[in-house]
Amino acid sequence: MPNTLWTFPVAAVTAVVTGVAVGLFVTPRTEARKKRLGEVHAARDTFGANMLRVISACSLLQRFELPPADDPGWTPAMRERLTRERGRWLQQLDEATVWLLDVPGSCCVVTMNRALP
Repeated sequence: MPNTLWTFPVAAVTAVVTGVAVGLFVTPRTEARKKRLGEVHAARDTFGANMLRVISACSLLQRFELPPADDPGWTPAMRERLTRERGRWLQQLDEATVWLLDVPGSCCVVTMNRALP
């Protein structure tokens, strides 16, 4: 019975010391790391969105080419709408490629735990 009474206070002190140590040493580092990881995930999401925008704009531009001027199936209003849409797709393509090429650190290769520009 005396051994059992000694076990409970030792377990309680161990739990308190462990909790305080984790609160003092581990939690601040975890919070700092969480911010950096959030930035990395946001940059990866933006990179993926821009790559998807490039792919979709290119496929739309290839699929919907302007018809010849003498094509009877196209009215001037339809031609104008398609021209405006193609212009919008080109603008999206330009914005995405500018971000991919001009934003520092947006397009890099990570290999062997080192980032290469």
